[in-house]
Amino acid sequence: MPFSCEAKLDASQLRDGAIVFDAWIDNVWSTFVPQGTAFARCHDGNGSCLLLLNGPGYLSSKPKLKVGDRLVAGTIVAYFNADGESIPYGKPYCLVAYE
Repeated sequence: MPFSCEAKLDASQLRDGAIVFDAWIDNVWSTFVPQGTAFARCHDGNGSCLLLLNGPGYLSSKPKLKVGDRLVAGTIVAYFNADGESIPYGKPYCLVAYE
């Protein structure tokens, strides 16, 4: 049975305490994706980064973010569904990958 989950930014992954939203990666939404799939592009004062799902799941919907929105720890960046054994319990559901 799939569970509905929220992917939130984790403070330990933010170099400057925040990142700025640039764009969604559209071809991964409304589909089942493997762990490590990038779903958004962002940046901070040091360069670009990608937001990745930290487990396999169905990327179900995007939160209402606009280009230029400042994203801080606790910001919901994706909604996804996953089977209980696939949820990365005790770990962030979203990873920030700096380029």
